[in-house]
Amino acid sequence: MESPGFKKIAIRIIFIFACIVSITVFIFPFFWVFLMSLKTPDAAQAMPPEFIFRPTFENFREVLSQGAFLRALINSFVVTLFTLIANLIIALPASYIIARRRQKWLSFGILFTQMAPWIVFLLPWYIIFKKLGLYDTYIGLVLVNLTYMIPLTVWLMLGFFEDVPVEVEEAAWLDGCSNTGTFVRIVIPLVKGGVITITTLGFMFVWNIFIFPLVLSGAKTKTLPVLVYSFLVDDSLDFGPLSAAAVLITLPVIFFVLLNQKYFQRGIALGGRK
Repeated sequence: MESPGFKKIAIRIIFIFACIVSITVFIFPFFWVFLMSLKTPDAAQAMPPEFIFRPTFENFREVLSQGAFLRALINSFVVTLFTLIANLIIALPASYIIARRRQKWLSFGILFTQMAPWIVFLLPWYIIFKKLGLYDTYIGLVLVNLTYMIPLTVWLMLGFFEDVPVEVEEAAWLDGCSNTGTFVRIVIPLVKGGVITITTLGFMFVWNIFIFPLVLSGAKTKTLPVLVYSFLVDDSLDFGPLSAAAVLITLPVIFFVLLNQKYFQRGIALGGRK
């Protein structure tokens, strides 16, 4: 008969093994790309792969010296920034009103819109954007991003707004604060963790989104993921600059997540519990 101590040790070993496998699956590809970005062209294509080599930053210099990369970098920042701002302006009041009026059916309806695969909307969007002159524009990409960011934000923020006591708002109203002032000055600071969490998630989604810009952007608004994809389909595939571009794309996401790590972890935990 197995002792309780043996079961605890076995469970702990299985847990550690699962953690190592999970971390390896997610970390190793990026580690591999990072090594490739530091190799010369010959070392990058060497077989078997070389793990001991003299690192060089020539690939990063080559990528950053390209006007197309810098233009795509600016495009990604513009689209991401305006998507996040517009999303907070629209989705936070919507989620607050739904939470206060307890319109659960409406929140389910909003979530239901996200069940269809994004690919089914691409053709209608492409035709409509062409007709309206929104193809290859920042406004077009921001509008498309908002179609999935707003439902996600409304749904995730419901629990945070429901936890804000109504008495706090009533006290603000008695002090002469308007509805808008109460929402901005009283309620939003109380749900700061949720706002930071959804902003971090939004940054990750919008920054990395590929399929929408691939179809709806052109030479003027091409974003970084689409630019890197163009490296892959190039006849003269060069692993070094491609890997350097991939690392440069990833760095802002890592920085943003680490910057908001404290609120992000707490927000995800609370959001999951709610």
